[in-house]
Amino acid sequence: MSDEISENDARTKQLLKVFKNWLAKHPYIKYEGEDNIDELLMYFLRSKKYKMESVFESFEFGAKFIKSRPQFYENPGPHDYEFTTKENSPVIFLKKRDSQNRRIYIYRIKHFESFKDVKFFRNVFLTPFFMSFVVETQLSGIVVIVDFRGINMNKARKIPLKTILDAARVTKIAGSRLKQFNLVGMPAYFKPIYEIAKAFTSSKVISRINFLSSMDELSTVMDVSILPEDYGGTMNDLLDYSEFEEGVKFVNQINKLNVNLKKLKKFEGIKDLTELEID
Repeated sequence: MSDEISENDARTKQLLKVFKNWLAKHPYIKYEGEDNIDELLMYFLRSKKYKMESVFESFEFGAKFIKSRPQFYENPGPHDYEFTTKENSPVIFLKKRDSQNRRIYIYRIKHFESFKDVKFFRNVFLTPFFMSFVVETQLSGIVVIVDFRGINMNKARKIPLKTILDAARVTKIAGSRLKQFNLVGMPAYFKPIYEIAKAFTSSKVISRINFLSSMDELSTVMDVSILPEDYGGTMNDLLDYSEFEEGVKFVNQINKLNVNLKKLKKFEGIKDLTELEID
């Protein structure tokens, strides 16, 4: 399937109809809301480049992942964004996009405090998920900067394996394309954690990872002028809550799915499109 498929052509509309038909016939996933979910389904179509087997697999995975972790995904709202507005926030979302229209995320590992705290997980991992639903970000992609300055071995040891795996799994249902991943000052003792996460990451994403020894090297791989002063730039404007609202809407729609988790775990999925006759 071509990556250049139009958002509004007949082919797209046909694939959306196939997807809706697939969901209507799914034995273990039912949508219980009364609102239109076309845009939510388009999110999965777009994120998997309209390759239907991948779309179905991603949707099933997303339904299982989110519905089995209600403590992380139920009732999303402004309270999940407040972390990012604080001075010592572990994650920063910049208001200005780069010259390629990509959204910039900055993770500051030294401010990662309690990995077992639900509120912390929601703020650090749920807010980027909100933004992945924004069409502009889906199409243009994101650039991630992971700032390891100030991290120590003691803090690294406190990161539970389950948190690493969950964080890696979130990328499987995040629709925004990761265009660049810059690891700045990653210490050697962090390598085992990286190797675990890498096992859940595609080869394409791995090819876009840059290992940088210092913040000075960041300018060799990206335009730093739009970054905060601490990162060599002049911009300190952070993203406001408005860009998260679209994501909140779609996460709420996913929460309206009735998912039989026990049976879905053993279900191999509907992969043969001939099973899905278009009405």
